[in-house]
Amino acid sequence: MNAFDKSLLPKKVRLSGADCFHLVLDKHAQKHGAGGNVMRKVFYFSGNISFEKTESILKRSPIIYWLCNIELVPGSLLTIPYWKFTDRRNNIILLEHHVEEENSIPASILARDITINATRFIEADLLHYPSGASAFVLSWNHILLDAKGTTLLFNHLNHISENSRINYDLFFPAKEKRPNIIGYIRNMYKVKHFIQHSSKKPVSSIGEKDQKCADGSSSYRTFGFNSTESKKIAQNAFKSGSRFGPTLFFIACCAHVIHKLNTKRGKKGDTWVPVPYDGRLKGASGPLISNCVSFLFYRLRPEEMNNIPETVKSLAAQMTSQIKEQMPQKYNMLLNMMRHIPLWLYYFLISRTGEGTFASFLYTSTGDNFNELRSLFGEPLKNLALIPALTYPPGFTFVFLKHDDEVNVEIAYSPGVINEEELVLVEQNMRELLLADY
Repeated sequence: MNAFDKSLLPKKVRLSGADCFHLVLDKHAQKHGAGGNVMRKVFYFSGNISFEKTESILKRSPIIYWLCNIELVPGSLLTIPYWKFTDRRNNIILLEHHVEEENSIPASILARDITINATRFIEADLLHYPSGASAFVLSWNHILLDAKGTTLLFNHLNHISENSRINYDLFFPAKEKRPNIIGYIRNMYKVKHFIQHSSKKPVSSIGEKDQKCADGSSSYRTFGFNSTESKKIAQNAFKSGSRFGPTLFFIACCAHVIHKLNTKRGKKGDTWVPVPYDGRLKGASGPLISNCVSFLFYRLRPEEMNNIPETVKSLAAQMTSQIKEQMPQKYNMLLNMMRHIPLWLYYFLISRTGEGTFASFLYTSTGDNFNELRSLFGEPLKNLALIPALTYPPGFTFVFLKHDDEVNVEIAYSPGVINEEELVLVEQNMRELLLADY
């Protein structure tokens, strides 16, 4: 028996504009054989984690239960796609593994897809290592939760382990206001013009738009920095001109690394990258379900890549301009309007806008969302990692994650996009740029 009132769970939740954009990314992944739009969060523990205790906490979560008992109802010209709560009495399946290589994630987990027709939209695995250490892996379809939503989800699981009161109001999006159709149409043309100008040729991407993945697999690489190095990285970010946190410094370092790689490959063109922008009000604690993310779009010319401070200056000017023009909000309005367009037409329009190239590379960051997370399921955390869904092309994503005041960098990539020698150089160049003297 579930330890919550299922009658409080919504029977219907409409997809946001950002959710529907992820439907397009699903279609894009299928076209290029790049696997699914699945996110994975990995929590590492120094000791052994109880299977029974973990399974019990997961089954006591109304959110986990809801994610295991919904189905997608496609939209039409008159209706917006929505999640229908079917209450099939599905509980989450927790699989247990004994893994020989310390801290590794089995390929069988990484290759497991969660499609839009899945029976459950969230899956869990518990790994045991030879040293006696453990890891917990939670996987979900990105259409349902964004990065901030996952932060809220794990806070929720901790509240369950502490037997705290469950606040259903924080879980699901509020009812939308009736839109101004004329305003939406005017906005659509403004945003369309901006994005087409921002992403126009020539753009140099690490992945080729006509290339297909060999087997739909994706790989990841992780490297981290100790507390002393992480403090220097924070100082370098400020010295380079990244005044509102280290994000622009991180993006600049990524852009330099990819620009150097593309130049070595003989590729010419500007660097273009969309960066997620949380659309929630500052300090908001919900919603958990639904992507509330818009984007800021950055374009860097080769002459702006002479040094990191110069690149940060260009990024800062672009960020300030777009926020002043309320571009993230306007882009979100466009995404909301696009919900009424059939998926095949939506995909055609999106692909055509960027000439088939989604980005030079992709960047995401958890910011400080997980920095203070010290435990999960009542057990102390040793470390954690985020394995992002892989959009292909470009088939290459940088993830910056901060935990316990230490910076970690993760790279998710398609094996056909970069070879091992190039990957070593990417890590080496990234370390040098982050720890240089500015």
